[in-house]
Amino acid sequence: MFIEIKNNNYLWAVMLLLILLINSITSPAYADEWYGESEKYYSVYIENEDKPLFMTAWEIALNDEYLSSDNKLYRITKIDSKNYKAYAKHIKDIKLPEIDISDIKETTAQQASKKIGLLSTHSDESYLPSDGKASINGRGGIYDVDEALRKSLENNGIDVTLDKSLYLPHDAKAYSRSRSGVLNLVKDGAEAIFDIHRDAVPPEEYVREIDGKNAAGIRIVIGRANPNKDVNANLAYKMKAVGDKLYPGMVKDIFFGHGSYNQDIGPNVLLLEFGTHTIHKERAEVSATMFADVISKALYGTNEKKEKTPIGLVKSTPDQRSASTKNIIILLVVTVIGIGGFVFLSMGGKEWKSKIGNYFTGYLGKLRKK
Repeated sequence: MFIEIKNNNYLWAVMLLLILLINSITSPAYADEWYGESEKYYSVYIENEDKPLFMTAWEIALNDEYLSSDNKLYRITKIDSKNYKAYAKHIKDIKLPEIDISDIKETTAQQASKKIGLLSTHSDESYLPSDGKASINGRGGIYDVDEALRKSLENNGIDVTLDKSLYLPHDAKAYSRSRSGVLNLVKDGAEAIFDIHRDAVPPEEYVREIDGKNAAGIRIVIGRANPNKDVNANLAYKMKAVGDKLYPGMVKDIFFGHGSYNQDIGPNVLLLEFGTHTIHKERAEVSATMFADVISKALYGTNEKKEKTPIGLVKSTPDQRSASTKNIIILLVVTVIGIGGFVFLSMGGKEWKSKIGNYFTGYLGKLRKK
């Protein structure tokens, strides 16, 4: 039995809902899920050892990976979700790029464009001791960290676009909403994009003293579920290598989560966590100011002794562009098929055949006249 829909506005509304439904099916919510404001977080242990390797408020999945501060790579092998514990196995040691800070000379504005995009997908994130709340329904304290990073990057001669849009609520679909922001930053010409966050674990994980200042540790997060994983990992390694030389201990680790976090859009897209909700925001702002030096040298530095080899910024390859485009095409095809099916049901089989037949009859008639 076919459904007859005579109200065009109603038809379009249902079609829009269908598109959103298809998008939710093709982009699973669990892939980017994050605990956020709850008191729950995972403690990850090395296999057969009692000492925690690290803590995180991210939802952990099997085969997620973790690069420790001493550059040892671990893989998640077991998860006890009931008790929020996980276990990891040491896979290998990672050799970071050899960087001589004294040898780095940054490119000038005339030699290369220097443009970076910033945003905060979790717009509500705040710092309890400074903001009074860990979550603010609006622009949270995280935007002050964004601003500190922006100002310091601009002092380094980099053009920065800071997206201050709100992507609330803080839920599993936040990354779907902030996707438009990342795309707009790409269209604006950003060569690298950083999504700024803060963690939600005990303060001792992030409290630092760097150059005699109260600061916060920084975690780099990379999504495993995207074609740019390797390129983004190489950039993260370069940033950690520069950070280890400039501000030892600032880059605490790198987490490879099972989501995408919009990093499938293009290369040089990373997520950065500045401290955690239980530290003073001022610590995160200090680190943001310092980390701008790391970003500037990692992305735009040149090693003078090695034939002026660029340190960072890898351009997208045809294969990477093809993979990202392929995902978009698949979504469009599925959407078109879904809409076509809905229109077929709404019009009825006979009416559909009649309209299609009339269309082709009219089209063939025009061809005969020519």
